[in-house]
Amino acid sequence: MGASVGIGGLIVGTSLMVVFALAITTLDVRMDSSLDALDSANDPLPSFTIDDATIWEGAVVSLTIVDPGAGYTAGTLSTAVAGGFTATFNVDGSGGIVNPVTITSHGNYSSPPPTIQIDGPQPGVTSVATITATLGTVIHTNVTNNGPVTLPQEEVWFFVDGTNARTMDILTTGVTSNWYSGETVSIEWRGFGSSTFDTMAVSSHGYNLARALD
Repeated sequence: MGASVGIGGLIVGTSLMVVFALAITTLDVRMDSSLDALDSANDPLPSFTIDDATIWEGAVVSLTIVDPGAGYTAGTLSTAVAGGFTATFNVDGSGGIVNPVTITSHGNYSSPPPTIQIDGPQPGVTSVATITATLGTVIHTNVTNNGPVTLPQEEVWFFVDGTNARTMDILTTGVTSNWYSGETVSIEWRGFGSSTFDTMAVSSHGYNLARALD
């Protein structure tokens, strides 16, 4: 009889110890969760602005050298009609053939593509070069980090009409990987083909902002 009582008491005691241990563990988990929530609540929140957002649906997005010509010296390109396009070119070899070409301003035109011309004078030309343009969509935007948080560029997302998600580090060519407080970043977003869009949005760490494209 005494042994049975002893064993029963041991079982009850062990059960109470298990229950107590579970209760302590639950309290620890709740305490840790509460502390994490308090730490999170004290973290500053990001904030930024979309200063402007312009869509150019007739931008010169690429150039094709159909005939590189000969006898040129390095110079600039423009268009026969106004539209804002500019480019520079170098020459390859002693023959003065045009190659390569770098677009410095995409401009904005209506279809068909404008005629590309080499700016003069070019008195040594022995064979006239021919360069053609391909039009497409380019979005120009300036965004400013006006909050207290420095944001990694790879964690700042850009969208147009809820699609084409890209991170800031993909859209910029800067030497830094961060978007610092007070910094304005200029972005020239290409690669849309001839698509058209209405709205651009930026999102990072739960802060979201949208603006209509002009």
